[in-house]
Amino acid sequence: MGGLGLIVTGAPIWVWPLLVLLVVVGLRATRQREALALPLYFLPLLGVLSINAVSRFQAGWEVWALFALAYVFGGRVGFGFQKGVLLNKSGRRVRLRGEWLTFGLMMVVFWMNFTGGVMRAVAPAVYNGNGFQFGFAVIAGLAAGVFLGRAMWVFTASPQQA
Repeated sequence: MGGLGLIVTGAPIWVWPLLVLLVVVGLRATRQREALALPLYFLPLLGVLSINAVSRFQAGWEVWALFALAYVFGGRVGFGFQKGVLLNKSGRRVRLRGEWLTFGLMMVVFWMNFTGGVMRAVAPAVYNGNGFQFGFAVIAGLAAGVFLGRAMWVFTASPQQA
């Protein structure tokens, strides 16, 4: 079996159903929809995957500083972006415009964590290098922060703002 086959079969079994779930949820977000607001508040938990991945790095405070700065910046971007997505908020329900950012961010979080695991296993020198770790921390922080900012906009928006 080739390298790609080993990577696919070597991944934990739960990875593939998670990918399917993220694709389904992400594709659903591309269409205008009415939904409960509560699940939107849990999307920032995808950032926990990133925090867990960054915590495995050997680099010091610089990685965490980059992650934190990117997280804050991503939060600001997500907060502003969500203003154009939230069409209506009524009680516990929201009506949202279809958009591709949710799908894209879910794929970024999933594939970054997957790539991190693969690199740790097959190319530890690259994985332990500052370039990989700093780049990973910035991209992971941005993605996680955007989810938080979007959830904060939905939480704080009044029905008049939506």
